[in-house]
Amino acid sequence: MINVSGDYEKILEDNLRSELDWLEEEFSFLFKSKKEKYTQHEINMGSMILDKVIDNIKTNHSEELLNLLAVTLNKIEHTYPQFF
Repeated sequence: MINVSGDYEKILEDNLRSELDWLEEEFSFLFKSKKEKYTQHEINMGSMILDKVIDNIKTNHSEELLNLLAVTLNKIEHTYPQFF
């Protein structure tokens, strides 16, 4: 039997931070150059990305991690309000 002595919560937090950084970068990459009218396809794609990330994070009940998610979503909403 292997004994894992690492800080599991720290690993989860680091993974979440990486995922949230990716989310912001992905939105910037996909939508930053087009600040005006998004097509329905673009809105669907952005919404799908948001839904997948949110669904993956909901399973963790850590208040700190949920706060990180809220901060990231607020940043994205401020920059890309059409997706909210």
